[in-house]
Amino acid sequence: MSALEQNYRYLARSALGDHADGQTLTLVSDTSASPANQGQFLKARALYPDVTARGLRAVSEIVGSRFYVPPSMLARILREADPVATVSSTAVRFEGFSACCSAYIRLDLDQNALNTTLRRKGTVNVDFGAEVRSALAQMSMRNTLDLTIGADAVEVARDGQAIVEKKVPLPLRWIKGFAEVQTVMAGMTKAYTLKPMAAQRFLRQLPRGKSDHLQWLTLAGDLPRLTMREVPGAVPLRGAHRLRALEVMAGLCECLEVYVNWDTGASAWVLELAAQRLCLVLNADPWRGFSGDGGLLSQIATSDGSGAAALRAQLCWQEQLDEVSLAAATGLSVRDTRRAMAELAAVGLLGFDLKENRYFHRVLPFDLERIAAINPRLSAAQKLLDKGAVRMVGKGAEVRSADVTHRVDAHAEGWRCTCPWYAKHAGGRGPCKHVLAVEMQVEQGA
Repeated sequence: MSALEQNYRYLARSALGDHADGQTLTLVSDTSASPANQGQFLKARALYPDVTARGLRAVSEIVGSRFYVPPSMLARILREADPVATVSSTAVRFEGFSACCSAYIRLDLDQNALNTTLRRKGTVNVDFGAEVRSALAQMSMRNTLDLTIGADAVEVARDGQAIVEKKVPLPLRWIKGFAEVQTVMAGMTKAYTLKPMAAQRFLRQLPRGKSDHLQWLTLAGDLPRLTMREVPGAVPLRGAHRLRALEVMAGLCECLEVYVNWDTGASAWVLELAAQRLCLVLNADPWRGFSGDGGLLSQIATSDGSGAAALRAQLCWQEQLDEVSLAAATGLSVRDTRRAMAELAAVGLLGFDLKENRYFHRVLPFDLERIAAINPRLSAAQKLLDKGAVRMVGKGAEVRSADVTHRVDAHAEGWRCTCPWYAKHAGGRGPCKHVLAVEMQVEQGA
């Protein structure tokens, strides 16, 4: 299966009512009181139409790009331009991945970016076609830009001329990517803040052709520069051409903030705009999709699901989630709360906001119970465990897999395995199935 689709339709609010013979609980669904608004999440007019239009164009450009083509796919390059639109109580977000999943982009519209006449919480993923991109490209401050987001479509209207894009299935690799990229962002720290002129100069001088060699971003005074050798504090950047999508916003930004995850080498580039932000997250290598990183697997593998269920009951589209407060509300330890948050991120319920340095709750439109199905390493580890292939030996373990016995040893930085996967990735793309099986065995015996 290459795509999943999930529909949620609530037609009124659930209610607990008093009656002569007691109380009655009525479970129904949630919609606007007006029949005309059923299934709609947002009706709003952009207050900065040129800025919002350029931001949406940048999202569309990234999700329509492929920065790396594996040899096996040269004959059939896929192009799936289907950003996800989410409406919460205080923000509207458009987000998506490049076709190769090595770049993630999100446009956040704050309340002050829109004149809103209808707002309800909901999510939909649609295809931004050529007609929408053309309309956005012609937008200026003299035009009006109206956005209508519903359960089945997104409508973009320029000067009253509406274009409707229908809901499409969400690519399966995006589902895994959405989970991984939030964890990568949560591990980031801010490296630099570039002033508007410096940001414009930097973005406009980026290579126009493909550039996959490793460079390092550093500052000379207030001016950014790329160097071929590492210097203390410099941000690694491979595939700098992926940043070209931000150039359309260069003349409108208030600043460009640069974040880096020192463990994975991924970087985030956040343009602060008028009441909105455009965030582009690049994986360390253009040929490395976020969907295959596996950074959440250990936390998911060692969870029994009860913590996630308790935590999920606390979620109500909050814009900021604090793990200490959630631990107190659920009775979980902070460690178990982190595990539960990882599990909920893996099923699309949590996103991460770099500006606030907090997770937020949102619901992506796919089946929330398919964690194992979209993480084959988890399934493979469970099969090893079920077969009794794990034997604990001292501070390590032996794992029998495909007639080969692999040694898994504990070290200060984590588990190490003798398998080819670990030899190739050294844990940089999450644990191998043998390490996962050992972690699961240890957790069950705890």
